[in-house]
Amino acid sequence: MVEEIYHQLSKAYGSPESKYLPKILEIYLTKEEASVLLSLPGTPEEVAAKLSAEVPKVATILKELFNKGFVLYKRVDNKPRYGLNNDLWSSVLPDKKDFKKLSEEVLDLWTRYHDEELVPSYSTRYVRVIPVEKTISMKWGEILPYEKLSEIFENAKTIAVTECACRTMNRKCDNPTDVCLLINEFAEIFIERGVAKRISKEDALSILKRCEDLGLVHQLNNTEPEGYQFLCNCCSCCCSFLRGMIIIGKKGISAKSRYVSSVDSELCNGCGVCVTRCQFGAMSIVDSVAVSDKEKCFGCGLCASKCPADAIKLIPVRGPEYITENLEKAPSKLIDTLMIE
Repeated sequence: MVEEIYHQLSKAYGSPESKYLPKILEIYLTKEEASVLLSLPGTPEEVAAKLSAEVPKVATILKELFNKGFVLYKRVDNKPRYGLNNDLWSSVLPDKKDFKKLSEEVLDLWTRYHDEELVPSYSTRYVRVIPVEKTISMKWGEILPYEKLSEIFENAKTIAVTECACRTMNRKCDNPTDVCLLINEFAEIFIERGVAKRISKEDALSILKRCEDLGLVHQLNNTEPEGYQFLCNCCSCCCSFLRGMIIIGKKGISAKSRYVSSVDSELCNGCGVCVTRCQFGAMSIVDSVAVSDKEKCFGCGLCASKCPADAIKLIPVRGPEYITENLEKAPSKLIDTLMIE
């Protein structure tokens, strides 16, 4: 039986009826830590006053909870003001320092919480697919800056790499976990917590190439450039977004790119490489020739990037407005959207 304080905390995190989050919180947190969390938002001094506790002790607890991913903070009048982290599962799971918290039992709880309670609440177009850059032909005109990863990382002030929360949680394949790329303010938060490593643009592009070779789909949070947070390299068996759509059935979480794959039947030798690389089930072999299902295709370019006969190209089927008119507005400060106050 889970103690009542963890049910209260689950409610504070926005999951009052959760069957799984109270148990997860009980595994990760002491009752003292839970009490501190329930006293938020506030500065260490304000929380200490609420709990009749010593300020240094509360400050230490809050700092540790920040490192673990349970809280965030912003500076107000030069003091840290803490609040609960609204993005809990994807913040806590990349922290692999405490392996006891990564047992099969705990990860199964995270998976059930995510699949049954979080995925149904996901908004549409939360992320969008970004094509493998080399598969977009210049004959179709200039590549938009919103779909050109080399330019996105060139303009990023901070880039970091962290562990993929999705593969850590779902454990459905042997693809690498150290390939989740973070950008700007989001990257700075994870670096400060000690769960991400600052990397160069060249390092980021190398990770992208590694993931393209492995057949992983690039997905970027669908905001204006000022609001970029992460670039995921995704498989349909583990990815929160792809798995949410393809396996769990929550449609529209990820937006397609402006492109679809097109097969030149004269060049295709029917080898089937494209079929094995497609995460969306859009490619098939019919009468020894590859066929692309345009409805299923998300325009990621993974098929075209490794076609040995060079028989597959990406062609544009949507105009620039498809992206520009559907971008979420970037917040002035990312922390304001992530922190519960």
